[in-house]
Amino acid sequence: MDRFAAMKTFVRVAELGTLSAAARELGLTQPAVSQQVMGLERHLNAQLLHRSTRRLALTEAGEAYYREARAILQSVDEAEESVAAATIGLRGNLRAHGPVGFGQMHLSPAVIEFQRLHPDLVIELVLDDRIADVITEGVDVAIRLGELKSSGLIARKLATFERILVASPGYLAEHGTPQSPDDLIHHRHIRFAWTPLGEAIPLIGPAGPVTVPVRSTFLANNAFVLNDALCAGLGIGGAQVPLVKAHLDSGRLIRVLPDHAYAPLDIHAVYATSLFVPRRVRAFIDHLSTYMARIEGLRMIHKPD
Repeated sequence: MDRFAAMKTFVRVAELGTLSAAARELGLTQPAVSQQVMGLERHLNAQLLHRSTRRLALTEAGEAYYREARAILQSVDEAEESVAAATIGLRGNLRAHGPVGFGQMHLSPAVIEFQRLHPDLVIELVLDDRIADVITEGVDVAIRLGELKSSGLIARKLATFERILVASPGYLAEHGTPQSPDDLIHHRHIRFAWTPLGEAIPLIGPAGPVTVPVRSTFLANNAFVLNDALCAGLGIGGAQVPLVKAHLDSGRLIRVLPDHAYAPLDIHAVYATSLFVPRRVRAFIDHLSTYMARIEGLRMIHKPD
């Protein structure tokens, strides 16, 4: 039995929770993964997993072995990278995750540029609007917008941007321009299909925070669809400034209630807690910070190196 290979397999089984998921990620058959884990258990003379038809769970011995094995594998990676840093460029796999709207417009070109700079990397970019599980899905770096929930992950704030209310000139000419937040209830509203407050929006104005009711007539779960609806004159809605900057500059959209806006939205790069952060991950996050300094509508947290 290759104990090192079995250790790597066990760690991913523990993190993914099923033999089949680990097999898919590692490019092995499920029986091969099962044999490696059972071989490891025989070698250690200890049961590492509670097996059921649905999901695997670590035994007490398995939890202890997982912590030690993960640290050992990280130490091996760190040793290899310390040698490679002086002789070769970035190599290996890098899996990134981000939201669709911001990801398609700004994250995608940043990742493509990073690939060109480091052609020996194998990069996978996944875009969707759910919160990915960094550990179980093998995500190296996740880009998340807004307030972060406590997760045990490491987060680096990259930038922040405004979210403002906008509408097309045609809509405002036909329906009038609201003069105060209370006027929004008399207008057609465009918004994401799911929001915590539903038919109300939280704004910040000269007098502080205010939550105002709205009447939504067009909803979608994609920022580009919502922006298209706004440009088509279907109503008033919130927009991320980096995604509509060109429309504002061209006059296709006009800011409504300029004294009011949503709370600024932070952009974070999130990655798994670890004493050792792979060089490719550090380089990628640094690249994102530098790239975002070139995006109009973003406010940088600090000046990139």
